[in-house]
Amino acid sequence: MKVLVTYFSQSGNTEKIAKGIFEEASKGNQAELKKLEDVGAGDFAGYDFIFIGSPLHSANLAAPVKKFLTDIQAGSSPKMAGFITHFAPAYPNQDMDGFVEPIQVACKEKGIAYKGCFDCQGALTESLHEMVQKKLNLSDEQWAGMVKQMTGHPNEDDVANAKAFARKVLG
Repeated sequence: MKVLVTYFSQSGNTEKIAKGIFEEASKGNQAELKKLEDVGAGDFAGYDFIFIGSPLHSANLAAPVKKFLTDIQAGSSPKMAGFITHFAPAYPNQDMDGFVEPIQVACKEKGIAYKGCFDCQGALTESLHEMVQKKLNLSDEQWAGMVKQMTGHPNEDDVANAKAFARKVLG
């Protein structure tokens, strides 16, 4: 099976998960790992399975990923799965559904089978800490707790879970 793992990453969180998924997808498959900016929407033809990764920006997929999903040609690939990273420790399932809706919609519109989405916590870029703390209206103590929770993510367990997700959906 020919597999593409593509992703958009600014801080390295999504890239770390992409590399774990790629490592797993490479076992018994012809897999490629490419940054989103190195892939054109027409380049999906010929792949049997595509993983597409994005960080969450203000509770949405990153703008380049959303644009890319709208540009994918119909019939580009028979199967697609997503993966996302975010700074929050957990989101309720109904929130995750909203976050991955652009992937689901693109798959439906383009005749691609949607196979699910993996999500995990990442560490927020330090330059955004003050802005996010203010946006969430958190005290210094509350914010310190969130920073402690996100520090070190994605970690080895997160990457292992991403690999398990890849095994499951490629299964």
